[in-house]
Amino acid sequence: MDKKRNKISNWFRKSFQLVVYHGKTYDTIRKFRFNRLGFTFFIFGVIVVLFAILSVFVIYTPIKQMIPGYPDKETKKLIYENAIKTDSLMHELEMKDRYLKMIQDLVFNDIPIDEEFVVPVQNLSEQQIIDFNNPTKPRIKIEDDTDFIVPKEEFPNIIEPIKGIVVSKYSPSQNHFGIDIATISDEAIKATYRGTVISSAYTIENGYTIIIQHKSNLISVYKHAKSSLVKEGDKVATGQIIANYGNSGENSSGPHLHFELWQNGKSINPENYIQFQ
Repeated sequence: MDKKRNKISNWFRKSFQLVVYHGKTYDTIRKFRFNRLGFTFFIFGVIVVLFAILSVFVIYTPIKQMIPGYPDKETKKLIYENAIKTDSLMHELEMKDRYLKMIQDLVFNDIPIDEEFVVPVQNLSEQQIIDFNNPTKPRIKIEDDTDFIVPKEEFPNIIEPIKGIVVSKYSPSQNHFGIDIATISDEAIKATYRGTVISSAYTIENGYTIIIQHKSNLISVYKHAKSSLVKEGDKVATGQIIANYGNSGENSSGPHLHFELWQNGKSINPENYIQFQ
């Protein structure tokens, strides 16, 4: 081991002499003495100095713009502005996704119902008020069956989504927030009013379901379609065909269209605003 170290040490310490002669007279002009170790450090130092000089030129002079892939001032400014716009768009998309999630949860009945709500006194009968104030009788929860009704003059001029017969009425007390319409098999489902499709998806419970956002904070919902003909973001006109009538979803017992109307987060009875057969 010691012999190997001595051999390496002797190799680095071996001296050399560099002599510079005159080109014609061959007189000695200058002599340089060095060993391999010193020569190695010299070369390393030259490389470091050259790298430092090159770095200064690249950083503080316009030469850096000649390097492929290095952006100029205008490009940097554009990148910065695009980054800000992208961040703003991501925030806006996140807010819209939250809004759509809230709408879908509301329509698909995924929001738990608060059973501790207070029923307005004017919706109680005289006997119910007497029983409630009677300390000898146990208090029971009384469900508010009153409908949320919007005056027709404030309501858009909507049309029936499909020609057929209402086979199941609107009944919020039984968690049936729409009506079921049955018709012939080759009938098409149409948009009840112009608007934007905010959801077009398939769920195990409701099958093909389409949700359309209209003006006046009105939302229409179409469930159990055989197939959907629109996608999220589509603009639809009043009466435009959006789906095929049929039967889909575990909650469907046969071919029909389950149709709902919501306004300002509350379900409303479609038969109050549409004349069905």
